[in-house]
Amino acid sequence: MIGMPVEPRVTEYLYRKATAAGVPLSGTFELTPVCNMDCKMCYVRLSRQEQERRGALLDADQWLQLGQQAKDAGMLYLLLTGGEPFLHPQIQQIIEGLHQMGLLISINTNGTLLDEKTIAWLQNCPPVRLNLSIYGASNETYDRLCGNPKGFTQLTNAVDSLQKAGLDVKLNCSLTPDNQDDLAAMVAFARDRQLPIQVATYMFPPVRKNGDLVGENHRFTPEEAAYYMAYADYLTLGKERFLASLDQIPQPADPEDSCRDLGDGIRCRAGKCSFWVTWQGKILPCGMFPESHSRCLLEQPFAAAWDLVKADTATIRLPAGCAGCAAKDLCHACAAMVLTESGCFDKVPAYRCQMMHAYHAQRNRVKEEML
Repeated sequence: MIGMPVEPRVTEYLYRKATAAGVPLSGTFELTPVCNMDCKMCYVRLSRQEQERRGALLDADQWLQLGQQAKDAGMLYLLLTGGEPFLHPQIQQIIEGLHQMGLLISINTNGTLLDEKTIAWLQNCPPVRLNLSIYGASNETYDRLCGNPKGFTQLTNAVDSLQKAGLDVKLNCSLTPDNQDDLAAMVAFARDRQLPIQVATYMFPPVRKNGDLVGENHRFTPEEAAYYMAYADYLTLGKERFLASLDQIPQPADPEDSCRDLGDGIRCRAGKCSFWVTWQGKILPCGMFPESHSRCLLEQPFAAAWDLVKADTATIRLPAGCAGCAAKDLCHACAAMVLTESGCFDKVPAYRCQMMHAYHAQRNRVKEEML
């Protein structure tokens, strides 16, 4: 079994209190959409030329001003992401300034730019955790999915150097038809280094990059996504825990069976105690939301924009068919998922629903194949 990070009880307590009070305890700063890789399923990636056509990046002073305002409003936990955040030209100044504020910082990165010099200065202002994306177990797979023929070598060097430097690392795996055959090897890579790995087989439609891609992405069929979700469970949980969990999986209901007129409000933390700031300084409840749901932070103080985001979030109601489903806690059909799959908040996300309906049978298939 591969261990996964578990939130301390004090963290859960803080999130409950923040949700009740409407305090923005957790934020994400998307420093740049630019990335040195071009993963086929990415929801935000732009080339440098595309980014410059759409607008300028916020500079270090602007990010630090936003960081201070958000901290004053209650932010404690901050995730830095991209694109590839280490491509921001002032990344060192940004990280050092935010670290000096006393914020608990995590960083999402593909790891390919983490050389010895970068890791050395990270040791002086260490993030709580670095979340490294792993896209394959060979350079050939990286080339096929990400357009980077050296990607796996670069990731391996980064992971080994980060561990040697004593920095906390977690691996995130996005599984698609281009790297599915590497799944067992990627989990073994994590196990050999005693690192947690989280495997996602569901890929959000990238509507922030292209508004015409509602319900579409470079991804599995719903049934394939369910199969690889089950296979990943087997690999990460281990044989005994996987078998013990087979009878604990609830069966989804048919959306038409719901007798409710209204669905639930947003069930996650988005827009309640967490937020996302895009590379252009727009605040969203969640980074998967299209920017039509954003508020501009460059035109008003953070606290005023946060109040508007909370008010907007409070009006959202999810599909009634999802509210009455026994499998909704397993499905996690969040507002962003509903919106990007269907184009609205009150329509059942067909792809995700089909995936969850197939999940129980696919777990039994994995059981038969593996055991």
